[in-house]
Amino acid sequence: MKPTVVSFSSKEVARLRRKFENLNSEVTLFSDDVYFSSQVASYGLAREVGTVNDELARFVFDADSKNAVTQSSFKAEFVEWRGLFGVRIYSSESRRLTLRTSGFYDVVHPELSFNSDGTLHSLYVFPDIIHRIAKSHGVDLVLVKTWGMNSIFGGFDPSKGYYQTNFWEIENNDSIKFADLIRHSQIAFLGTHDLIAHIAGIDQSHWPLLKTLADRVYHSIHSYFKNTQKPTIASLILPYTLGVVLDDLAQPPSYSSLSHMAVLEELIARLGKNEIAPNQPTLLTEFPKSFQTIIDLSRTADIQQTPELYQTKIQSLVQEILSASITGVS
Repeated sequence: MKPTVVSFSSKEVARLRRKFENLNSEVTLFSDDVYFSSQVASYGLAREVGTVNDELARFVFDADSKNAVTQSSFKAEFVEWRGLFGVRIYSSESRRLTLRTSGFYDVVHPELSFNSDGTLHSLYVFPDIIHRIAKSHGVDLVLVKTWGMNSIFGGFDPSKGYYQTNFWEIENNDSIKFADLIRHSQIAFLGTHDLIAHIAGIDQSHWPLLKTLADRVYHSIHSYFKNTQKPTIASLILPYTLGVVLDDLAQPPSYSSLSHMAVLEELIARLGKNEIAPNQPTLLTEFPKSFQTIIDLSRTADIQQTPELYQTKIQSLVQEILSASITGVS
């Protein structure tokens, strides 16, 4: 029995959006309504495929030329198979594909995706099956309402990366929400980043440590903002930096990374000093250049052996934020 291609009309998309918008909770378990959740995740994947937001494409190569397949050549169509709703991803450029990242083959359906020679003609992805894979590792896949409304049901622009840019994540203090998910053994599944960065290659043996780190991040940010109703952008940058490092740690290639953990611990300690008042009206005039340097350092092997390097850069981050802040202006 072959998968059936399913058309998704604008009315059906509108229905899906309304149902998503009317979810009772900010975080909804996949298992609460697997078919609906599969539709949402499939729609999120399909919207990103072939655009600058497609994080799957860079890991797909042509089996003959050994070159990466052109991102814009990727297409997606919705499919149903044996009661499952999913998405077929394929390239108009090649019918003999190989994947080059750990865990990617695990999330592609083996019966439907392969040619007889072991290459792939398509990537059949069924979120229900992926949900079960994650569950076998003690992790629940979830839908996150505000994230979905901002991305796949909101400000999606196929010509722009990260939808409405990462500024939205900073402004909404998404780091604490992400940390809260991880400490409760949950991963959002709304798009290609979630699938390739966090779900493919998932390994339960690393999650006890990851949950402990996420819990520390959550409580450090929560404590920092406990008396603040509307944090300033200036005060949100350190927590955002923490969230990005934690996001890396929640990706299988960086599980239990000593470099990431060293930078994470220093950021937690720095946040605890309350050097940037979160409840003081402040206008930030410039985003600190040290931010990216710190992220790059956390991704540098053995950086934990030179703590003075990342400590200095984190100090620079704080100073840049303070220097670019005009107090008394909201």
